[in-house]
Amino acid sequence: MVYQMNVFRILGDVSHTLSIFILIWAIHRNRSAEGVSLLTQGFYLLVFLARYLNLFWVPPQHSWWNFVLKITFITTSAYIVFLMMQVYRRTREREKAWKLGSYILGGSVVLAPFVAMIMKKDAKAVLTFELPWTFSIILESVCVLPQLLLLRQTDVPTVISSYYLLLLGSYRAFYILNWIVRAATEKGEFNEKTAVIFGIIQTALYFDFAWVYYTRQRVKLRGGGLVDSDDLRKGWLLNRILGHKTLQGDEEEGAEGDLPGDRERPLEGRWGARGISVSADDTLNEHVPDTKPTGPKSKAKATEAGGAREEELAGILEDDESDDGVLPEVTGSSISGGQEWRDGVSR
Repeated sequence: MVYQMNVFRILGDVSHTLSIFILIWAIHRNRSAEGVSLLTQGFYLLVFLARYLNLFWVPPQHSWWNFVLKITFITTSAYIVFLMMQVYRRTREREKAWKLGSYILGGSVVLAPFVAMIMKKDAKAVLTFELPWTFSIILESVCVLPQLLLLRQTDVPTVISSYYLLLLGSYRAFYILNWIVRAATEKGEFNEKTAVIFGIIQTALYFDFAWVYYTRQRVKLRGGGLVDSDDLRKGWLLNRILGHKTLQGDEEEGAEGDLPGDRERPLEGRWGARGISVSADDTLNEHVPDTKPTGPKSKAKATEAGGAREEELAGILEDDESDDGVLPEVTGSSISGGQEWRDGVSR
């Protein structure tokens, strides 16, 4: 098999490679991986591992271009996952994102054998390299969805930039042009129906998001952009996928959803109209021990503590009375009209 190269294939590979290096550069530059989906990056690593299994039996001399790119994609994807899990802070994805990821992964696994058999018109295709290759094509077409969902949910600065999204989206667009050229020049030898169908789906998702991203008034934070659920409603595809009822309700959760109990933390930095904090006592409960009885022993201890407090209070009151003393009784004629006071002053 001779690999067909044309300008669109080269532009697609270059765009894909640049998008990965731009993401790595942005993570290092910001010293953070916030806003980057670990699910999406993990899926990309799985895609490349499944697609490039032929590295074990296809010699590099067959195509040095492909060999270098395969090694680059695998190593850079693994490096990004390593940075996110071990080096820099990342945004923790919520339960809804993991649910979406399970749908994507499970759907790709289920569809792959059927698509391989249909496209190759051979039931034995599931026993060949065609199966993992088909799985990788299906998974890659939708693995960006967790990233788009995270951009919708996050309200913190993100390292995802428009350049990264533009290059990642144009990569498949160039590949579509590459397939058109190959179909026109190879005369019946071109047979990449699986890649074409799912490549169109992938490109449609990117362009739909690009429309949302570039037509809104973006809030630029630390070189990134934020997209909320109202913005995604402008997209035709994304509104139908990410706007599904099983993925709604994101705004009710915390910003990052890092750990259980994050939403129980007191809110900080809430200020009134005149600069007066309306949350000054938010942390009061943290300093007051919990004295609610939870069992027989606890109730007994609470009773003893209550009695001790009463005795202490009584002692304080007695001390106050002893300090004040007993007022002397007034004998003799009563004071009338303040005459005695006036007399005393006149003396």
